[in-house]
Amino acid sequence: MKEKLAIVFLMIIYTVGFAGIGLELMPQLVYGTPVNLLLSLAIVVFFDQHKGKSMLWFGVLVFALGYGLEVLGVQTGRIFGVYSYGDILGFKLWETPLMIGVNWLLLVIAAGNLVDQVFTKSSIYLKIVLAATLMLLLDLLIEPIAIQWTMWTWESVKVPIQNYIAWWLIAAVMFGIYHQFLGKQVNKVAGAVFIIQVAFFTLLNLVNFI
Repeated sequence: MKEKLAIVFLMIIYTVGFAGIGLELMPQLVYGTPVNLLLSLAIVVFFDQHKGKSMLWFGVLVFALGYGLEVLGVQTGRIFGVYSYGDILGFKLWETPLMIGVNWLLLVIAAGNLVDQVFTKSSIYLKIVLAATLMLLLDLLIEPIAIQWTMWTWESVKVPIQNYIAWWLIAAVMFGIYHQFLGKQVNKVAGAVFIIQVAFFTLLNLVNFI
């Protein structure tokens, strides 16, 4: 029952976000993105069965890896391509928002859980490939919206293919860490978060297209 209430609550939050940002009823809601990311992560972790050292170490490793590579990417342009972050994602250290590390962590837990729930009997290696591919598909949806709202901007007119290749490879490594520390998951809230995010960014893209 608590899981269902949490999922409904998250759906309401993202629906309000879509109405405010996508339908431009309250565009300033986009600046609440950091709060939304933290809230989503807190809810997902609350319902996770791993609340001890395994979750702690997993969280630290994925956050550090995601954030560290983003910092290197911004500073060198050699990982994802040449890009820079705006101010919407909040406080920046080394020109990179700390929320980027939070975003990596949230999405890895969410996509990992979703794949675990749908492909229960599949091998870990296949799950890693599937989860990384889901992350790539979500990034394809996120990029146009993030660019539109200047969450980040690219030096090139189009998002470089290099970005998507790096995103998939980094995600695959993170899912390897996921299975090492967390194993199979039964966190339905986490899987729902990924589906909600896909729906959220799909709708935003459709509104822009129309």
